[in-house]
Amino acid sequence: MDGEKIRDRVFEEKAHIDGTMTWVTYPNGTRKYEKICDYSVSWFPFGRYVASCEGGYFVNFYGQIIP
Repeated sequence: MDGEKIRDRVFEEKAHIDGTMTWVTYPNGTRKYEKICDYSVSWFPFGRYVASCEGGYFVNFYGQIIP
């Protein structure tokens, strides 16, 4: 399990759900779809724990993403 690949996979599947990617409205009235914060990957028994400021997920050694 490569930490970067796991981070990318969780980002693709979960960022729009947990609020890591969201619409930001600027003071001039423009809106832009942006990343609020990034995911970090930590070792955990039998897998990895991937967390951002908005949510965390356990990715087991089979590749399943568990909330």
